[in-house]
Amino acid sequence: MVDIDYRTLVSQADLIYESPAEWSVEGTPVGNGRMGTMVWTTPSAVHFQINRCDLFAIDRYHAGHQYGACDYAGACAQVTLDVGEDVFHTGNGFRQHLSVYDAEVTVAAADIYVRGFVHSADDVMVLQVDDQRPDPQPLRLTVSMWRPPQVETVLTLWPDKTLKTGTHVARYTFEEGAHSIVLHQAFDEIREFTDSSYHSASAVAATVTDRPVTIDTGDDRSRTLVASAMNGKATFHIASAASETIELPDAIADSSYDALRRVHAEWWHDFWARTFIHLSSADGVAEFMAHLRTLHLYYLASSSRGAFPPNGIGLLFQTGGDVHHAGAQFWVWIQEMAIYPAFAADAMDLVEPYFNMHIRQLPDCIEAARQRWGVDGGAFFSETTAFDGPVVLPRESAQEVQDLLLGKAAVDSLSPETRARCAYESQLFYMSNHKDDGETSSRAFAPIGHVVSSASEIAVAAWWCYRCTGDTAWLAETAYPLLRETTEFYRHFVVKGNDVRYHLHGTNVHEQFYLVKDSLVDLAAIRGTAPLAIRAAEILGVDTKLRDQWRELLDNLAPHPMGHEPASQALTLGVLADDVWAAGHLGDVDLRPAGHGSEDVWLFPVFPFENWTLETRDPAEDRIVQRLIDLVPNHKFVMETGGWRPSLIRTPISCARAGRGEELPAILASHLAAYTPLLANGLSLFETGVQSMGIEHSGLLATVMQEGLLQSVSPRPGEPEIISVCPAWPKAWRANFRLLARGGFLVTAAVRDGEVEFVELESRLGEACRIRNPWQQPCFLTEVDGATRELDGNVLRFATCPGQSYRLQPQRDHEPVDRRIAPVKVAGPVSMSFTLSSGVTVGGSIGRRRDEPDKGLQAREEQKAAHEYGRWG
Repeated sequence: MVDIDYRTLVSQADLIYESPAEWSVEGTPVGNGRMGTMVWTTPSAVHFQINRCDLFAIDRYHAGHQYGACDYAGACAQVTLDVGEDVFHTGNGFRQHLSVYDAEVTVAAADIYVRGFVHSADDVMVLQVDDQRPDPQPLRLTVSMWRPPQVETVLTLWPDKTLKTGTHVARYTFEEGAHSIVLHQAFDEIREFTDSSYHSASAVAATVTDRPVTIDTGDDRSRTLVASAMNGKATFHIASAASETIELPDAIADSSYDALRRVHAEWWHDFWARTFIHLSSADGVAEFMAHLRTLHLYYLASSSRGAFPPNGIGLLFQTGGDVHHAGAQFWVWIQEMAIYPAFAADAMDLVEPYFNMHIRQLPDCIEAARQRWGVDGGAFFSETTAFDGPVVLPRESAQEVQDLLLGKAAVDSLSPETRARCAYESQLFYMSNHKDDGETSSRAFAPIGHVVSSASEIAVAAWWCYRCTGDTAWLAETAYPLLRETTEFYRHFVVKGNDVRYHLHGTNVHEQFYLVKDSLVDLAAIRGTAPLAIRAAEILGVDTKLRDQWRELLDNLAPHPMGHEPASQALTLGVLADDVWAAGHLGDVDLRPAGHGSEDVWLFPVFPFENWTLETRDPAEDRIVQRLIDLVPNHKFVMETGGWRPSLIRTPISCARAGRGEELPAILASHLAAYTPLLANGLSLFETGVQSMGIEHSGLLATVMQEGLLQSVSPRPGEPEIISVCPAWPKAWRANFRLLARGGFLVTAAVRDGEVEFVELESRLGEACRIRNPWQQPCFLTEVDGATRELDGNVLRFATCPGQSYRLQPQRDHEPVDRRIAPVKVAGPVSMSFTLSSGVTVGGSIGRRRDEPDKGLQAREEQKAAHEYGRWG
């Protein structure tokens, strides 16, 4: 029914530069999920920085402080391919092109052509230079470092820096072969107040084939392969490993560029054929947003197929050496926004690193729950933490931290040893450095200090993954342990009040309100997680007693706080109206800010915790959700101005979940504008410095689009899902798509002028299908190459068989029109413009034109570096 030319469709998102990148971070990224680099040019050279997802300069027990001199990760080496003369400039036929479909970058100028890719199967970048200049020059491939061969950093307790806490050493050495260079890098740290030490290493090897080569030893920071000057092609290999040793695989060394490219491209072509969306609108905004979704999936596939997920800030595309503006820790918020589009995109392999990291951390998170919160069960995942999880403290320090978190002691009660042990992990760092102003509260608090809902966000997403795949082994090994321990934490953390209801005390409403009672976010988390834990345990046939205890928790849990309650109204700015959910009840802190903070926390029950969905069909709750969407302040600000507000991701997704289809173009356009500046490569710098480029914005926009096209949600958490086609789609936008629904249904559909033309479902798991009737009239179900029967009702229900396909259409005699999707090739940079209801015009562009205006990126880099040094140096 739908014939797709995936090459032309995916290539709509290609990056085309008609002028060189203004600054390194605007280059074109390539990677294989473990190893990656940005590709950028200067007049005589093409530049790379080899980064890895599994290299960390420090671990959770780092003896320095968060954002300190050693808080970086990923960077292995800088590589420069110098062609001997200034050829890469606009007036010389310059063109840089990233083929998203092939995951290959090319850089061309007069008589010289460079192309390359990071091999999808092996951790090797393959480069080829075709030099056809009348006077060819030697090709110089330099592998270098940005710091001296050995840097020893004495670590001290921040901020007074009088107490020595440890020593960190970063060192590297070069090794030369007949035709190769190897750069070995190692990190070592010893600590004064922790028994553990730390060691990690990386290696980068460079070789050249196809022509004679010599090695220039240069200075102590670089080595250069010098390929002889001649016309024709030269091939370079740049391999990396997160170890001290490295060897180039024989299959790589013995193969031609084209042979390696064929193998490399196979993975990418299969990846792009999993799902698709093809959109069109009169103003071109729909097409532009579809390009961003494609780019998002490209960046996720380029950086999230390794032992660890990429850091959401910088990914695998850092260009500034050790500069890492947000440090090396992982924010749940930022990481999850990157993976949300992967579920409907049928890309569960791209979320595995995220869940694998957290399941490895689970034993220590169980200990952190006991140490920090004094609970007898469950796990505590901090919102922000190192790759290897939370710090496990010695007994004396654990008691001090617990007393601090529970309000039994002040910051000044912490011993120097405990402060040293709390200096790096983000929650402990901010809590141990809380400054008591003598007025706000006698208790220490911080934005993530008392956030305990992050584990639920991880666990709920793991359930989604299971529901997409039906993999019961993965449910038992990953999703259920996360669900069980998250629910157990809350079961032990709540307190039964005089009203015989379970209440929470002293937690944050995410990062918005501090130390409240009955945080809306936590109550929503319990209601969103515990039913999934119960259902998972039923599927696996385990934990019968726990299931009963979890049901009792749900049956007696305090209701969501409401705006009319005096305790809600006492929390400054926590109430938007008397008849909707409130943020929580006033506890020990009331900051009384001048205006609303950064988060619209009132919609957490909608997303991600799904206490309410379009399938809930409860008039009272329906009204609350729709009214809240109209009231939430930061969303209103962005929709009217396109201006910046941090932490935006919940509300736009909730709008799609609430069926606000006609608002979707404005939501997408305004929130794209809010993540400023948008770089030429589609990445955004957003909250921090120039080296903080990320994909939070594109994850948001892709998720909103996909939720507008297809939802598969339950009336209540844990109940069977109901598929809905185009539940929040604007009538003026045409769409053809194939996306994955929970229950393992691959759904293909088309919509035009607000009417769904057909729906086709492939059942992977053989589950019963429940789908909301797209036509609100009797319709017809046809097994592909099989019988046809009539179905009626608001929700259509039918049994399926694994591997079988089914077609729904509005009339029995309706002959589906065969469609071929093969868009016209994009020839240059693309842009869009949209006028908001306020009259404000917002826009964006991808790629670089010949006359591209300067964004001031170098000045931003220098300004941020100076600020970081002044604050954390």
